[in-house]
Amino acid sequence: MHLRHALLALALVSAVPKLAAAQAAPPPPPPRVEGTAEAAFVGTTGNASTSTFGLSGDVTHRPDSWSIKNMAGFVRNRAEGTTTAEVFLYGLRVEKSHSARLSSFGEYGYFRDEFAGVSHRNALAGGVSVKLLTGPVHLLSADGAVGYLDEKRLAGANVSSATYGGSLAYKWKISSTAEFTDEVRLTGLFDRAEDWRLGHVAAVTTKLTDGISLKVSHTIRYAHFPVPGFKKTDTGTSIALVARFARPR
Repeated sequence: MHLRHALLALALVSAVPKLAAAQAAPPPPPPRVEGTAEAAFVGTTGNASTSTFGLSGDVTHRPDSWSIKNMAGFVRNRAEGTTTAEVFLYGLRVEKSHSARLSSFGEYGYFRDEFAGVSHRNALAGGVSVKLLTGPVHLLSADGAVGYLDEKRLAGANVSSATYGGSLAYKWKISSTAEFTDEVRLTGLFDRAEDWRLGHVAAVTTKLTDGISLKVSHTIRYAHFPVPGFKKTDTGTSIALVARFARPR
């Protein structure tokens, strides 16, 4: 009995360095170029005729310690032949990595949603990003930024102000074929304390094939000081097919 215990202890001791090495092994570097393309459509006919169509995509290029990401999205909803919602957005983010956890960034965003009273919005911001969890299962990052926003409204006074903001982005790799992402972003205006906006996007993505995934997402956009005559909150739920591509380093 004592010999069996001694052999078991010896096996455990010899396994510890291998387990530690496996835990300490850094994850493989991300692809030099990668991107996604999403398409979603929901339609009904009969007593009611409605359709929702959405397209979005992004491309990320990583030269050395830099990361350059372009993304765009479009959603249109029609009911009984009348357009009831139409949103277009575009974003550019350029990020410079200074260490495994710290980076600085600059970003530009364009937004248009006339059904929320916004003719068009242009926003610039720059700040720092810190990785709080680096994976491989759980990833969490926090951003802080200052910038400038110019918003043309369909009613009331236009908005032009310096801004402050922050965000939290979380990813949980549930398995080799599924992941959960959750991002919350806050933007406030220096010129008007009560004018702040909150965005929240949560999504579950499941791999169907090597290049195709199914994505279910829910979006909330909240404006504490909305365009006069419009509601504070807009929400959307999407079920989309996602095509992915990547070019390794």
